[in-house]
Amino acid sequence: MNNGRYGRFGALIGVAYVSSTHCRFLIYSTENAEVLAYHELKLRQIVHNAGWLEYDPAEIWKLMQECIETAYKNLVILEINPNDIIAVGIVNQRGTTVLWNKQTGQALHNAIGWSDCRSTSLLKTLLHNVRHNVNYVRYRSGLPLSSCFSALKIQWLLEHVPAVSKAVEQDQCLFGTLDSWLLWNLTGGAEGGVHSTDVTNAHYTSLMNLATQKWDTKLCKFFKLPMDILPRIRSNSEIYGYIMDGSLAGLPIAGVIGEQPSSLLGQLCIKAGQNVCTLDDSCFVLLNTAQQMIESTHGLITGIAHKLGPKTATHFTLEGAISNAGSTVNWLRKGLRIDTEINSNDNVVESLNTYIGENSMISSSCSSSMLNVECGLAAKRSEITFVPAFHGMYAPYWRYDARGILLGLSSQTTAENITQAAYEATGFQIYEVLEAFKHDTPNWDPASLQPVLTFGGEYAENSHLVQFIADIIGWMLERPQTTSPAGLGAMIAAGITMRVVSLQEATRLYAPPTDVFSPTTTKNRRELLYRRWDYAVKKCLQWNNYETYEADVELFAQRERDPTLHIRRSIPGSVFLTTSFALLLVASFLKNNPLT
Repeated sequence: MNNGRYGRFGALIGVAYVSSTHCRFLIYSTENAEVLAYHELKLRQIVHNAGWLEYDPAEIWKLMQECIETAYKNLVILEINPNDIIAVGIVNQRGTTVLWNKQTGQALHNAIGWSDCRSTSLLKTLLHNVRHNVNYVRYRSGLPLSSCFSALKIQWLLEHVPAVSKAVEQDQCLFGTLDSWLLWNLTGGAEGGVHSTDVTNAHYTSLMNLATQKWDTKLCKFFKLPMDILPRIRSNSEIYGYIMDGSLAGLPIAGVIGEQPSSLLGQLCIKAGQNVCTLDDSCFVLLNTAQQMIESTHGLITGIAHKLGPKTATHFTLEGAISNAGSTVNWLRKGLRIDTEINSNDNVVESLNTYIGENSMISSSCSSSMLNVECGLAAKRSEITFVPAFHGMYAPYWRYDARGILLGLSSQTTAENITQAAYEATGFQIYEVLEAFKHDTPNWDPASLQPVLTFGGEYAENSHLVQFIADIIGWMLERPQTTSPAGLGAMIAAGITMRVVSLQEATRLYAPPTDVFSPTTTKNRRELLYRRWDYAVKKCLQWNNYETYEADVELFAQRERDPTLHIRRSIPGSVFLTTSFALLLVASFLKNNPLT
């Protein structure tokens, strides 16, 4: 792709990347997708109440400016010509909501994170009004009703922050996700900044009509939101505007895309049937459905993979959003002070390596009757089930009222057991999404849904954990050695605009070496553990349901009066039916052949 105008690395493209935890600026070579220079800074997460998550928008802008300038200087130190940078792309965590004053450029409130659940009371009211139909707007937006999307966050700000309602009344309020906030500031801010967003971020607001890819008047009316605060919706690959200040002044912003669709693109999963899983604090699993827009009936999001140009066809996804994955591990480490480092904790490594069941190392040295007695921690790990629904569950349940649950505790339970159950929970949530993919695509050729999952994200760097998840879901996991797949996806989107990258060339030139993890557990073992997980999830969804309270108390009382009750209740139904049938035959025989 180098036409001689540039240095040895060809044309360079910078990517401004805001995730849920970091600000980054990466500078890519379009020749081979190598990251030549980068800088990242950690974001400060602001938590005022349980379930709330905020960021300071001014701080995000300041950190991004520092990342850009430092990465630029690093490029110069490496003696790479910075004039080879031809464009910038933007990629961001979707759903995080910012409102600001377009005259002053000041944020009207902290940015509300995508997983923030302060708007749950508004959600409850909406669900009550639509008879608890969580899919009430799905036919328009592709999304269920949930507090994780931007619409309810905007409504909460309008109702609780006087500065917001005043700015709306005075026609001074602008809304955007983090891509819009960065774009507006990069292109001049209050001095003529561009107020736009892309289709993938607009989709996650719950205000965009998925079929037309425009703001929907009925959706805005349903959520009681003014349309004039919304940014212009554009494709992922086009020139949005030009950077006004700093080392990159004059360069075009040539691509904008949400983090998870960008990861799908950066992992080169561009064909129908390809899956990608990104495992960070949260977890997202996406299935590329190409140009087919599938309306999910199994709790998935119908989303947008990419639209690589204003006049190109839109490609769609089915998506499963999981709220707690890596954040569960963080909670164990910070909240309960449990050592969760599985690279350094020998007990956890041993138990993860021997989790795999009947055909694992543990079965070579222990009989099934000895497992819980002599094989120790590794054998007993499956007795604990942990559902980390701290503030509800997303795909495929979409239950804001669910709460976390930990089952199977005993006096022998250790911190390592709970850590293992936390990792197991992530695996089972991924498994549920993959099963929903199958149910939502019943007419697809099975050959197009190969049991292979492309894996990425911060927590995917731990090989022990990835193998553990492969054993739980029973799929082969491929982990491309790609530095920041989401960043690469944004580079590809911008490169297509600048005509220095094409999807065909990217697939050929950017494919990295790949680590492969094959499942080693048995199907029966997986099904057994999944049944236990499914039971725990049902308890989690009904944790505040007291309808069965009296029946449960009566059952406990029966057990106290009759210690053998649980044994008789555990007799398999087939044994009961068989013995009953045999007794009927004996009775019939005696009736026809009386004893003399």
